[in-house]
Amino acid sequence: MPLHYPPHRYSDTLVLRVPPALWLAMLVLVRHLILLGVSFLPTMGQEVLFLRGLVRPEYLIADLIALPVLIAAARRRPEAGPVWRAVWARGRTLLSASALAFPVIALGGLLASGRPLVLTLDGGLVAGVLASLVVVAYLWRSPLARDCFREFPPRPAGRG
Repeated sequence: MPLHYPPHRYSDTLVLRVPPALWLAMLVLVRHLILLGVSFLPTMGQEVLFLRGLVRPEYLIADLIALPVLIAAARRRPEAGPVWRAVWARGRTLLSASALAFPVIALGGLLASGRPLVLTLDGGLVAGVLASLVVVAYLWRSPLARDCFREFPPRPAGRG
């Protein structure tokens, strides 16, 4: 079997490793869950409570679409069950749906506010929308990301 990428891109099971850019893309798509989780850590003080204010509950919908793909990436081993294999096989589509859901939800919130867009838009929201669009472009333009989602470590011998 010829390798299409440099050897360091492959794991011991000869499947592509999840590239750092894909890990970063997944973390960007679950950023609201991360911010919310950090704000509830018992070791954090009052100074991080403002993080909760950055997370609007409706944004979590987009994050929850991407979360199973992040978990599947972390569980990408030969022993992984059929659910994680199925999630991974559909990972590019799920991540794209998550990335596109955020701008739609954000725009819906802006329009529902009834305030002029100039007064409602802020730098964080614009950055979030742009980051989501960059993730979609990466997912569909990167041959490495495409090929990575096509592969999953094979099951150990003797397991169907």
